[in-house]
Amino acid sequence: MLIFFCATGDLPNTVTFDISEEGGSSSLVQQANIWIFLNVSKGSRAKGKVTLQLDRVGGDVVEENISEKMVDGRRSGWHTFDVTRSVQALLDSGQPSLRLRVSCSPCVDGGLSPILAPAGAVRAGPRDQSHRPFLMVVLRSGEDPAQRRVKRGLECDGKVHVCCKRQFYVNFRDIGWSDWIIAPSGYHANYCEGDCPNHVASLGGSSLSFHSAVINHYRMRGYGPFQNMRSCCVPTRLRAMSMLYYNEEQKIIKKDIHNMIVEECGCS
Repeated sequence: MLIFFCATGDLPNTVTFDISEEGGSSSLVQQANIWIFLNVSKGSRAKGKVTLQLDRVGGDVVEENISEKMVDGRRSGWHTFDVTRSVQALLDSGQPSLRLRVSCSPCVDGGLSPILAPAGAVRAGPRDQSHRPFLMVVLRSGEDPAQRRVKRGLECDGKVHVCCKRQFYVNFRDIGWSDWIIAPSGYHANYCEGDCPNHVASLGGSSLSFHSAVINHYRMRGYGPFQNMRSCCVPTRLRAMSMLYYNEEQKIIKKDIHNMIVEECGCS
């Protein structure tokens, strides 16, 4: 998951997202969303729904409506727009940036204002800086599967009984975390299961560490105090995952959380 914060465009009510250093023509966009914060002033005269519209400008198009949404004009809040096809087209064409115009005709006289000012803008206050638009993109490599790195570690397939990695998808809604985690909505956390007989636990390649291998040799020979200790199937390699979430102050935070995804399992 990639997060791009906007820069101010060269035209009124426009923003730019630079994605020139990410992906490429071989990348497939699984999901792409623009997040925009609509600020409603205390003296707002809006009585109901208003339409926010995203128009792609510049590049090989003069102007193209790519997404629009009816939103509640009576309260401030974040709103998302699907721009998956536009980002994919951008990567396919090799263009460096996505330029968007945010349109909201009723906003001018209704006391509504989409916040477009990035951090560091001359007149942007703390609230504006923490609520500037951003683009969230989930990419998948489009290369041939045969060219991908060979997976390491043993995968559970129903026939394997020794320590292996079991695929498992975590849905944040299931555990009550979807109210503060923005993205992703879930992920493949995986877990380890299976037996750890002595001949497997003693293999250096499947051990958690050199220390574990040494202790396993003592266990195999029946030396105390390890003769009654059993080896366990545990994660031996984990990977970080990027998350987008609200903190205690309701500000959006993007952070790489370590040790979220189990990639390999072994006996310790």
